[in-house]
Amino acid sequence: MSFVNELFERLSKSTTASDVQEALASLGNIQNTNERAHAASETANLINRYASELIERGQYKNAAYQYFSGFQVINRFLHDPNSENQWLKSAADALVHASQDHISWDDLFGGAVCMTIASLLRIQTGDWNIKQHLDEFIKSHDFSSDQAATACLYIPYDLAGAVNPENPDPNLLQRASNYTETYLINAKQSMMFKEGIKRSIELTQQKMMAYVKFPSLRTAYEFNYDIIFGEEFKFKVKMENKGEGVASKVKAHIEIPSSLNTVSGSDSISIEKLEPGDSTQLEFSLICPIGEGKTEIEVEIPINVEYEDILLNKNSLSLGSAVVTIRAEKKGVKLLNQLKALNERVGEEISPLKSLPQSEINPIINGLDTILEKITSTSEKNIQEGEFAAASIGVKQLEQMQELITPLAKFLGDYSESSQKLISEFQTLKQNTEELLKSLEEVENQLM
Repeated sequence: MSFVNELFERLSKSTTASDVQEALASLGNIQNTNERAHAASETANLINRYASELIERGQYKNAAYQYFSGFQVINRFLHDPNSENQWLKSAADALVHASQDHISWDDLFGGAVCMTIASLLRIQTGDWNIKQHLDEFIKSHDFSSDQAATACLYIPYDLAGAVNPENPDPNLLQRASNYTETYLINAKQSMMFKEGIKRSIELTQQKMMAYVKFPSLRTAYEFNYDIIFGEEFKFKVKMENKGEGVASKVKAHIEIPSSLNTVSGSDSISIEKLEPGDSTQLEFSLICPIGEGKTEIEVEIPINVEYEDILLNKNSLSLGSAVVTIRAEKKGVKLLNQLKALNERVGEEISPLKSLPQSEINPIINGLDTILEKITSTSEKNIQEGEFAAASIGVKQLEQMQELITPLAKFLGDYSESSQKLISEFQTLKQNTEELLKSLEEVENQLM
């Protein structure tokens, strides 16, 4: 008899939960995928028959355990969510009967434990309407005399509320988890369901994470890019929540370096909540009094923030830094003056070429004009936006353009002069040719 047949034979004679668990462990030893799937399916059928026998005997807790074991088989080996849910619902129904047995024995705690586990199993299947499963049970009995039983009954309510898609509440999930640790995991009545309870809590947390939306804080800086020593300048920081969740207890702080002095405004802010899409702004005035013997320095201004997300996680992070360059003289003014002077010089070189009569050189002249205008306008824009490195490149390009224009202008001028002389000679030749032809005609007429 093969290993699988031996397994089926042993399961068919199984009368205890430990035998079933041993059989479950044996499934993992089957290497062939198809054979293991077939064995798992047969195992599930045998567990179902055994659980049904237990129900007939009134052994509801044991039956519930078998149904949960069947769920584990499907989950581990067959991966059929619909079937998994059916097994969990069967386990929940069996535990509801078990809870009534406990009540009839005046064991409120045991009844609450079984009903709680039944609700946890239903939550695993996506059945969040736990209230309908608990109301009648609670209405029939006074649990106020047994604090532990009352706490157990609150667990499924809290779990269902925690994963409410419209308003997930991590506080409820935490409270339910605490109740589980305190009253269920270590309770004698629930020891056989210990792993199932833990798993229910874990799956509930996973489901909640699917609904939780987190904040995402971002910053943007605004300041004058052309600052000189001893000049007061405005510095603005805009902080925006670009995420989908609320950021709570937000505290933002700007770290002002020692080389800068604060003239006015605050370098920190506290906000109770920053909703998605909302923003807040810090604005203050700064000054760098001296350059410490340098003609230019760079100052880094970082911003740090602390906040809580919906899961009450405390987040502390850096949102980046602004780099402010401070100089002994206004670089923008200096670059503009250089740009203006070069633009005028290049323009003077090009201007005489525009009066040349040859139409064939007009595209060259127009192209030079276009290049000059493009470099100038782009460089001016870069200066306005504080992109001085890019503007410096534009100045360099104009310098190179001037070096090119001088010989080009001479060449085009010489070309134009030569062209005019050649055209004049052609016109003279034409005139002489016409006169010669006319003389020949007259001679020919005389000969006739």
